Amino acid sequence: MTQTIAVVTYRLPEGTNREEAVQMFRDSIPRYMATDGLLRKNVLYDEGLGGGVYLWESREAAEAAYSDEWKAYMTEKYNHPPELTFYESPITMDRQYDTVYDEDSVPQAAE
Repeated sequence: MTQTIAVVTYRLPEGTNREEAVQMFRDSIPRYMATDGLLRKNVLYDEGLGGGVYLWESREAAEAAYSDEWKAYMTEKYNHPPELTFYESPITMDRQYDTVYDEDSVPQAAE
């Protein structure tokens, strides 16, 4: 199974400074910690822009999380709809934890 990267970006509400944005991101942590299939989230910030780079165990898990309900929630919370792009992630190298995920080295389940 190929892991999936999702890049989500959205404009922040007018006048939101970095400190306020970071607090909004912190407030969302419990929601994402409880999301099935989500392996990692890196939060993104630039002036006027927020988002995340999400590592999912599969494309199916990612698509299930980014439902119409999620899009409505994000649009209401940030006053702008999110933009979402998916990428396959066949290899993940993690120097912090000295690990490598390679889809070719993961045993495949029998069909």
